[in-house]
Amino acid sequence: MTIPQRKAQLKKLIDSVKDPAVLERVAKVLEKPNTAPVRQSLIVKRALKAEQDIKAGRVIPWDQVNDEMGALIDRLYTKPKKTAKRAARAKANG
Repeated sequence: MTIPQRKAQLKKLIDSVKDPAVLERVAKVLEKPNTAPVRQSLIVKRALKAEQDIKAGRVIPWDQVNDEMGALIDRLYTKPKKTAKRAARAKANG
């Protein structure tokens, strides 16, 4: 729907309204200045902050990220080695 079509549709709706309270609410919305700051979603705020960090040089090189993530994955998914105490205890109990 184009803007002129949408305006025509809204004008018809406004013309059909009989309740003054509804018309008052529509008037308040339409008369409200557009200078109010737009509420930004959390994602938009984070993206803008990330852009500022990049411009300011607050970044981590890709190689460092890759190494740290690899180390984290290794810690999470490799079976811990038995310590000497555990091995001795298991041998004594087993």
